[in-house]
Amino acid sequence: MSKILFIIDHLGCGGAERITLQLAEYLAKQDHIIYLAVLNGQRNHYHCSSLVHYTDLQISESFAYGKMWKNKTLTHYEKQKIDQLLAYGFDLIITGYNNGHWLAPYLKGNVWHWIHGDLLEIRRFNNPLKQLKEHIRFLKNRRKFSKLFRNGNLITVNRDLENKARTYSNPNSIKTIANGVNIPSKYLNRYPTTEKKWDVIFVGRLVLIKQVDHAIKAFAMSQSTGRMAIVGDGTERSNLENLTRDLGIFDRVDFLGWIEEPYTVMLQSKCLVMSSLYEGSPVTLAESILLDLPVVTYNSSHGIEDLFCANIIKDILVNKQNIQDLAFSLNKCIQKPYVYPQTCKNKVSIKNMADHFISLI
Repeated sequence: MSKILFIIDHLGCGGAERITLQLAEYLAKQDHIIYLAVLNGQRNHYHCSSLVHYTDLQISESFAYGKMWKNKTLTHYEKQKIDQLLAYGFDLIITGYNNGHWLAPYLKGNVWHWIHGDLLEIRRFNNPLKQLKEHIRFLKNRRKFSKLFRNGNLITVNRDLENKARTYSNPNSIKTIANGVNIPSKYLNRYPTTEKKWDVIFVGRLVLIKQVDHAIKAFAMSQSTGRMAIVGDGTERSNLENLTRDLGIFDRVDFLGWIEEPYTVMLQSKCLVMSSLYEGSPVTLAESILLDLPVVTYNSSHGIEDLFCANIIKDILVNKQNIQDLAFSLNKCIQKPYVYPQTCKNKVSIKNMADHFISLI
């Protein structure tokens, strides 16, 4: 039995928050003593079960929510809170997405930094001034990335992030552990017998990096005469609704908003589409595999490719930014859904991920 501490910015709606909470609760059920601390809980969406010792450190918003490249220091009072927490004597401490990593100078013991996404992303702009600002932002982030993680212990969720971390931070140790998920048994093995309301479903935040417009355009270009469901919310929702009107498919696309547990609507769909510019180790993808829900996705990182077996990759992975190919693969999947081998499901199980984390002790 081990004593483990997870530290994360907050328990918001994102995949990193959801997977951290799922892992914490799974380990608690395995009789480990689990603590979960948020830097600042004002943006919490999820809540811990009673199995997990939860604490809100109530650290200032400028520390908990600010940009990664900005210098962050704790006040004397905040440092005392950290010291009180560390007095429990943890066997393993995991800092998470993203500002939790800034606690590194204040932590002691077996500390690992869990990197969920690309902290050194460079976005492309046609406007030269915007591109210059983006380059400056990258240089600032790279400098802080090196400072934070040099000689540290890192967990990355895919090989792309591992290679980037080795290049820019010179870590002491690094492990790549793909995200695993835990789905209630009542949803498993139901895909073949569940009536399908939608041909295609998208699940995720409606923000620019997810490129939901690509998914909508691909659906419009496919030969499907059925419906598409979009589960999620975000800053792009109104633009996406307008896009469906422009494409003449508004009456065939259902914007369902945020759904706490979307497994039922996922099972009511023939396939799931992912069109992100970049993904780490997407939780929705892992959930789809366990649900037997076929996926069509851009090949936007090794974190996606590594979750599949070689014999079905050709039916799943689409060259990035190729909407026409995405439409072709969607149509193929709708007409003839593929089946996941058990080896794929084993990769994305919560047990597989938890075993890797316990091995860090």
